[in-house]
Amino acid sequence: MDKIKEQASKVGQLVFASETGATYQKTLVLTWNILRETAQLLWLVICLIFVGAEWFWKTATGLGRKARAWSDSLSQASTEETSLSSMGESVVSAGKHSAAFLLYRAKQQLGIDAEPPKPAESKSKPVAAPPAAEPAPVVAPPPPAAADTKPAIASAAEAVELEPDDDTDDQLEDV
Repeated sequence: MDKIKEQASKVGQLVFASETGATYQKTLVLTWNILRETAQLLWLVICLIFVGAEWFWKTATGLGRKARAWSDSLSQASTEETSLSSMGESVVSAGKHSAAFLLYRAKQQLGIDAEPPKPAESKSKPVAAPPAAEPAPVVAPPPPAAADTKPAIASAAEAVELEPDDDTDDQLEDV
């Protein structure tokens, strides 16, 4: 029984010693700081995932629209051929621009100073519009027949004979 009392007294001294309380307090403070900083890191990672998903969505839909417009322009203007090398250059350019934009957004979300990427310059030639159809030629009316002896009316004044009205002059003077 003496051994138990001795061991209990050693444990009591260790647990209730001033150093033990200070050590546990430091441990709890340090554990709390670690948990808080880990939670903040997880939040930033979640923000990064949201920003990346938003960027991916906008980029994918934008590329889809551009691809559809490009495809439509090819079907409308089938006279101009596009080489595979120029298409490859376009894909590489889009990839470089996308990577630069992703890097910019990630730095921005993480609070790192970064300049926004410059818009990609289009090196491709614009698709030429098909040539416009020429307007139909204007056909002049046939000359009048020789049997017609009436003179043509040259102006509206000749068509309607106007006589001066005295009331109109009086109304103008009143104004």
